[in-house]
Amino acid sequence: MPVDTSENDESRAPDGTPWWELSIQPGTKAKRFGQERRLAAWLWFSKSVGDTFTMRELRAALGPDIAEDAEHLNRRLRELRKCDWAIPSQRSDGTLAPDEYRLQRKGARLWLDGERAKHNRFAPSLRIRRLVMDQDGSRCRICGLGADDTYPEDGERVRLTIGHLVPQERLTSRGARDDLSNWRTECSRCNETVRDEIPDPERLDEVLAGLKRLTGNEARELLSWVRKGERPRSRVDQAYDRARRLSEPDRAAVIEHLAKRVGENG
Repeated sequence: MPVDTSENDESRAPDGTPWWELSIQPGTKAKRFGQERRLAAWLWFSKSVGDTFTMRELRAALGPDIAEDAEHLNRRLRELRKCDWAIPSQRSDGTLAPDEYRLQRKGARLWLDGERAKHNRFAPSLRIRRLVMDQDGSRCRICGLGADDTYPEDGERVRLTIGHLVPQERLTSRGARDDLSNWRTECSRCNETVRDEIPDPERLDEVLAGLKRLTGNEARELLSWVRKGERPRSRVDQAYDRARRLSEPDRAAVIEHLAKRVGENG
């Protein structure tokens, strides 16, 4: 799509610079003009809905100061998705090449202060992140895996983050505040912002086949978890979360104590 260069060109900032080439926010002396803003502007004015683009195009368009790391740009694209943009990759659209994306829907015009303000999010501090993870025993509330665990399907180490119980957009529409009670610990694969990036989603027939091996009590327990959308942690889970953070000598003392309690002779 050709870029309009007339006086009424909305693709340009007040000084005439294309929004995606700005480094300093208009009206300020040193405040940086963020990469998400630049990325959104370039996509809005340079691509039509249905068009595809590549990482190489993004780097060329946004200039030499853009990070060369593809994962960095991937994170920026995921941030746009939170602001009503739809940008599938090959992982969710098999017709795309590995380094290709499709502009499926244009979202908020983040280079404009008024629209960006509508999508401002409460960003949790390190203190809040620590509080949330402590209250959840440093375990994902959805799948139950902890920071020291690995994923059973591929052995990759679990990485924890925090996510929302109620999406911020829904809270905003209700006029409600986002606070500590609305956060929970999630692993990176269960987290809502990257759930569509998981390369090999589960198949229903394989899951159902595994359910046949469950006992009646196990099936009832699983039913309650699936209905709630998370795995509640029992007193045993909570005790384990505390014990596993002890030093090795202290863990040995816990093992000795439990062995005596259950009647093991060593």
